[in-house]
Amino acid sequence: MLEGIDDCNAAETLKKANIWIEADAVEVDEDEYLWEELAGFQVVTTDGALLGTVEGLLEFGAQDNLCVVTSNDTVYGNGQQGQWVLPFIEDVVVLIDEESKTIEVELLEGMDACFTPKS
Repeated sequence: MLEGIDDCNAAETLKKANIWIEADAVEVDEDEYLWEELAGFQVVTTDGALLGTVEGLLEFGAQDNLCVVTSNDTVYGNGQQGQWVLPFIEDVVVLIDEESKTIEVELLEGMDACFTPKS
């Protein structure tokens, strides 16, 4: 409960407001992550190629999506600067290594459509 919000009328005043809490107040299971924890992780493919760096996560309803920004060292995307939007699902996200701050992904057939070159 939020301090000073004791009934529905008081709660109505917070409609469409952003409410922030400390990250350590959020309980997550062993296989769950807060979005802010993954920002800055390097994303590599299962064959070891650098895809880019996690800029954040996006929510589009069906599943969350990793927003990965490419760098000059990336192999995929034909060496172009750009952004990958990868579904945050088990078929794609193979491993999250918190120690090395690396996320390993499997690029499934047709996932080149998830890349948008920087214009």
